[in-house]
Amino acid sequence: MAKTDPRTVASLLREYAHRTSLRGDNPYRTKAYLRAADSLAALSQPLDRLIAAGALTRIPGIGDAIADIVRKLHETGTHPRLEKLREEVPAGVMELFAVPGLRPDKILKLHRALGVNSLAELEAAAKADRIRPLKGLGASLQTKILQNLAIARSGETQLHLHKAAALLEHAVVSVKQEHPEFSRVEIAGDFRRGCELVADLALVALGKQPIEIEQSTLRLVVTDKKHFGASLLEATGSAAHLEQLKMYATERGFALRPDGLYRGKKLIASATEEEIYEALDLQFIEPELREGRDEIEEAARRHLPTLVRDEDLHGILHSHTTASDGTETLEAMAEATRKRGFEYYGVADHSQSAHYAGGLSSQEVAEQHREADRLNTNYGGEFHILKGIEADILADGSLDYPDHVLKQFDFCCGERAQPLQVT
Repeated sequence: MAKTDPRTVASLLREYAHRTSLRGDNPYRTKAYLRAADSLAALSQPLDRLIAAGALTRIPGIGDAIADIVRKLHETGTHPRLEKLREEVPAGVMELFAVPGLRPDKILKLHRALGVNSLAELEAAAKADRIRPLKGLGASLQTKILQNLAIARSGETQLHLHKAAALLEHAVVSVKQEHPEFSRVEIAGDFRRGCELVADLALVALGKQPIEIEQSTLRLVVTDKKHFGASLLEATGSAAHLEQLKMYATERGFALRPDGLYRGKKLIASATEEEIYEALDLQFIEPELREGRDEIEEAARRHLPTLVRDEDLHGILHSHTTASDGTETLEAMAEATRKRGFEYYGVADHSQSAHYAGGLSSQEVAEQHREADRLNTNYGGEFHILKGIEADILADGSLDYPDHVLKQFDFCCGERAQPLQVT
């Protein structure tokens, strides 16, 4: 029997995770399956080789139990428990997991109460106002579904930035281990540009023989020292920025190619990105600005902005806790922030109208504030918790707490929960 490729194994493991979550299994176990699936999707080494070497547990997120599942999926293309789970819910229901903010319990209720078995049926139900009347779902969820369906359809092959970071860091280590002859390995693609959603998992390595290798969802470009900068520029993108940069070069008598900047047949610059931009008399354009907007014009005028760096950040605002739909307590979130060297942490759980996400009642707000005060006293001024809220903006434009409650917050993040009424 032919072995299942890593991308398919990752997809099967993701399905396994979603189906177990519909049964109410431990959510932490579900998240572990999903992390492992992401890691498999970005493997930089053949899965066969890792299994043969007994090295599956070296992959981020894969322990002994998940390794057993992965081996079975790889060998047979399925798993006994997965087959049993498939008997409970139609395959199309798995599409609903792509909708941000749609939890397994809500997906199951949509399936059982409304017969929703696909994204198309979910959209039809929302547009027909069939979700709003159902207890436990409601108008806010219906609105969010309509808002997030486009994200679900466009982000099927994309990873959030933090997930992509973990996978790419592991890929760099794996590539260096597998190819000790590579003296340099750099992350490229849309991750290097700081995109929130990452679709292009790309690495550029310094070797002797130029080549491009695609393994599962990872793209590895190998180039030599002379052309490293040009290869990094090309692999970083974006497509719009590169197209505009090529046009800019052509207008000035140059030709920008994947292997460097030319004037006629003479190679002018290719070893570093800096020398390519400099040869075009442009201010160096940081990867985060390369989106094909006005960055080339601003670089020509030497007016590019100074970017905010990690070292410029002193704290974190707007995150959730177990008080609403987060997975960690206020104290755990604050401690994690403090241990990373930040000076403050701003909690902003959902407000009371967000029933679908465990929004905080006024009493629960008071309880959270008392806990924040207790922790702030313990920190003794060395670290501070800021009291915030993600407040729903109601149909009449007001926020969903009275003024005397709103005044107790240090900051508010407004979110439109319903269409505004225009009078």
